[in-house]
Amino acid sequence: MLFAHQDKLHHATAYFVMAVLAWRSFKAYIKRPIILVLMSIVFCSLYGISDEWHQSFVKGRVADTADWLADTLGAILAGLMMYKFFKP
Repeated sequence: MLFAHQDKLHHATAYFVMAVLAWRSFKAYIKRPIILVLMSIVFCSLYGISDEWHQSFVKGRVADTADWLADTLGAILAGLMMYKFFKP
């Protein structure tokens, strides 16, 4: 391990990518840029919540609010980037 809590960086990176892909998928159906960004972020955040909830049922895994926050932060960063540079 390089530094403490590096898994949060992994979560944020994965959900950053997920939000970019969600944005690309949703842009065929949603034309207003701000709604497109918000839907991408909400989709990823809800997926992150469901992922943490499912982990609570797996022996040896722990549902962690900090992981969900890292997921959501990654999605927000992607949404801001997509809004600034790639408006439809």
